[in-house]
Amino acid sequence: MGFIVDNEITLDLYEMQSAAHLGILRCLESKKHKENWGYNYKGSLNDQMVKSISGAMGEVAASKFLGIKFEYHCNVGGVPDLIFKDLKLQVRTQIPKNNNSLIIRPKAKPGELYILIIDEAPKFKILGFVNSTYVLGQEQWKTTFGLDRPFCYSIPPEKLTPINLLKDSTWN
Repeated sequence: MGFIVDNEITLDLYEMQSAAHLGILRCLESKKHKENWGYNYKGSLNDQMVKSISGAMGEVAASKFLGIKFEYHCNVGGVPDLIFKDLKLQVRTQIPKNNNSLIIRPKAKPGELYILIIDEAPKFKILGFVNSTYVLGQEQWKTTFGLDRPFCYSIPPEKLTPINLLKDSTWN
């Protein structure tokens, strides 16, 4: 069984395998139904699978950290990744890089909490969270990263609320 150290979660082999299957299924279902894979994204199917597997593992890590059951769901649109104490959570997972930041798209729903997780499988670091209400429409967070894609909001890790405050219900 995996273990928890501060804001770091280690997934066990079963948790990683289950999440990997879910990530692949999400990509294949999108292809089957001829659904675009998000915001003018131009990566290969292989790259989509890698990112989708990482994202699903991040969702499992967040649910494990928060002590809630992970509901394996596939391509259900705008439904939150997780529900924690009636709060709607969206999990964003990235591999480590020099400029990790929490990405929120302009079509995000106000009032949802976005969590940033760094994938160092089998370990996952939860860097924090933010309420989308305080990000949407704020010019200082808008960027395209210089790419030919629609703008998004990018919040650096140091501006995020510590995840322990969400877990302990002391953030609000």
